[in-house]
Amino acid sequence: MTDDMGVLSVYATADPRDRSSSPAWRLQITNEINALRSRVSSNGDKQRKEAVLARLEALRPQLDDVLDSGAESGMGRALFAPVSSDEVRLYTMQMPLEDCAVLERSAYLRPLAAAVATGAPAGVLAVSADGVRVVDLRFGVAKDITWIPIEIDEEDWRRMRGPAGGHPRTFNRASGQTDRYDRKVADHMLRLLNDMRPQLKRIADECGWTSVAITGEPQLTEPLRGRFAQDSKRDIIVLGQVVETRTPPEIAAQIGPEIEAVRMRRAEEGVRRARDAALSGNAGAVGLSDVLGAFREGRVAHVFLDGAVRMAGHRSPDGGYFPEDELPPGVDRGRMEPEQDLGERMIEMALANGSDVTVLPQKAAQVLEEDEGVAAQLRW
Repeated sequence: MTDDMGVLSVYATADPRDRSSSPAWRLQITNEINALRSRVSSNGDKQRKEAVLARLEALRPQLDDVLDSGAESGMGRALFAPVSSDEVRLYTMQMPLEDCAVLERSAYLRPLAAAVATGAPAGVLAVSADGVRVVDLRFGVAKDITWIPIEIDEEDWRRMRGPAGGHPRTFNRASGQTDRYDRKVADHMLRLLNDMRPQLKRIADECGWTSVAITGEPQLTEPLRGRFAQDSKRDIIVLGQVVETRTPPEIAAQIGPEIEAVRMRRAEEGVRRARDAALSGNAGAVGLSDVLGAFREGRVAHVFLDGAVRMAGHRSPDGGYFPEDELPPGVDRGRMEPEQDLGERMIEMALANGSDVTVLPQKAAQVLEEDEGVAAQLRW
């Protein structure tokens, strides 16, 4: 979303524990919106001033919704609105977001990119003897997708069980016939689980899952691992936890942290690979200068950013970005445009070029301390 007049981006985290009439997060965003008004009013561009102030006034109902701590629309809220049109996009999620209000030529993406790094769509396959419960988990919210039953044709096998009575899957150690029956049931269940794998992979593709958590007893979860283990695009997490009877919010609370931990480990491994590649002269770059150079050459495949680091620099007349102490050949400093947030520009360039972006939270960002808060895996 871009607009020469500006795009208003507002992020808020409504902390349900804060019961005060004027919570700190609401006060911060209100102050930032008021600061936007002041800056626009004092920059001398009368047409832009009138357009922005009118748009802010028209957006008052939507802004009130974003800032309503009593609303049940989600903990994290985001609003995007171009000044020059009536378009408004609202997003909610059960994850915290950076509290801020920004007016720039394009939508401000860093808080959303940070949420994607830990809360991107994932699947939970809760396996039991009765079937597989398929749950979608994204941005802190779990939702049931489908239930795939495991059906045993008990009538055809009844004669193998011996005396009637009891649950058909109950063990009777005194009967050799029952033992054979139980083994046959177990083998049949494993075949059914194996047959489910293509269907489950299709669901994962359609839902855009970047991670899959398979939960349940080990003898049931292992048959599903193989199909997904062949797919390097996804993190596969096998957990011994039994969650098939849990509510969706309970599943989100129990499995969400497990998925986030695996994603952060994967990101840290990615940074280390980028560093090792850079030091050996291969397809990696670390530090602001080298990563920006790789962006200018269209070589970045995956960029890793410390979400808390703000990197300033400037932009050349041809649109290339450079650190503050660098100039492109033949260009005077007076022709360079200052840029206060190169991290945001790198996110935009990555998305425009089809590159992956991972914004690391503070607890995982130490891996970038020696690299000025940025590293990249390169295409070549």
